[in-house]
Amino acid sequence: MKITSFEIIKVPPSWVWLRIHTDTEHVGLGEPYLENHPETVIAEVKRIEPFLVGKDPTQVEKLWNVMYESGTGYFGGPIKLSAISGIDMALWDLAGKAAGVPIHQMLGGKVHDRIKMYRATAGQLPWTIEPGDPYHPGNPPTTNLKNNEPETYKEAARILVEEWGYRALKMHLSPGDGLEATSEVDRLAENFAAGKEGALEGGRNVGVGNIDIAVDIHNPNPAIGRQLIEAIAPHRPLFIEEPMPVERVDTLAQTIAGTNATIAAGERWMGKHVFFDALSRGLLSVVQPDIAHAGGITETKKIAIMAEAAYAKLAIHCPLSPLALAASIQVDACTPNFLVQEHNEVNDSRPTEGRYAGKTVIGSGFFKDPYVLDSEDYVATPEGLGLGIELDPEGFEKIMSKPWQEVRG
Repeated sequence: MKITSFEIIKVPPSWVWLRIHTDTEHVGLGEPYLENHPETVIAEVKRIEPFLVGKDPTQVEKLWNVMYESGTGYFGGPIKLSAISGIDMALWDLAGKAAGVPIHQMLGGKVHDRIKMYRATAGQLPWTIEPGDPYHPGNPPTTNLKNNEPETYKEAARILVEEWGYRALKMHLSPGDGLEATSEVDRLAENFAAGKEGALEGGRNVGVGNIDIAVDIHNPNPAIGRQLIEAIAPHRPLFIEEPMPVERVDTLAQTIAGTNATIAAGERWMGKHVFFDALSRGLLSVVQPDIAHAGGITETKKIAIMAEAAYAKLAIHCPLSPLALAASIQVDACTPNFLVQEHNEVNDSRPTEGRYAGKTVIGSGFFKDPYVLDSEDYVATPEGLGLGIELDPEGFEKIMSKPWQEVRG
């Protein structure tokens, strides 16, 4: 089997997918994308294409290094690694299809029959959109609650646990990067506490005792990060995500010094080297590589292995399309230190009729068999070949008829 060509697909509302064609019936799918920089990544994918045409796509490790070393000696960076990530997903998809097995079988075999999911929530009630539509509420909930107030955090969390079936949530708090946010620290901690209360209330209403609650505080000034950790840690979050700017690992060390909170980071770190730096210093309990940016399936698996040696867990960052989620789940399934999997909440749906009526479904319209949340907040590990997905012809045609935009969402 040889690679013959790359095909870029702009998938509404703002995703970029890649088909790698071969001289056989097999086609590989991947997601080469960087938020708000799609055309730049597309250009890099096209630059890399000649290095791979004519090559055997099943030699994934070899081709990863060909891509990484291609060009003028400049390695890494978000554009190059995002392009490599999407190509790498498609190569693994082809390798699995050629071997007749799922990707997780090629990476050591399945450790987990089911994959635990978490759902993001913030200071507004959850909503649904039609597949391919922009992020704004398609069916906004009717409520008298004000956004970004404690009661709204509480009610949103209750709904997601009690009605949508989630048993793990991550709350978003956004202090910004200025020191002025010091006046907001107590209010933000109050919002988190209210959200946790709502999640536990929802759990009690359906007979579930334990609900995992994480929090993302979105890269504040290190001083504010320290204050937020101190304020939130007594509420025992599953993890506190990115309590520092992303540019310097030593800033993470300064921010978390003295805390016993569980710290997570890595969504905007590219490649294994920076993760090694953080893990070797003992700074992380949870690594969060983004499979569409950190180097694809190949590099994410290596990061997971390094994390295991450092007693850290894997929680892959995944706010993109269901295709990136499919790649993430393949790595999760074969990773002993897997913790929980993120997905983009706009890819959720709650069908009222048909075979998925009353269930929370992820990837409907994109995939013929979307991921379906079970009563314990897991989705089944797919057993299909490669990425384990098959496009829904009718649903995908409808998605592709909608407008595409460069800005994410």
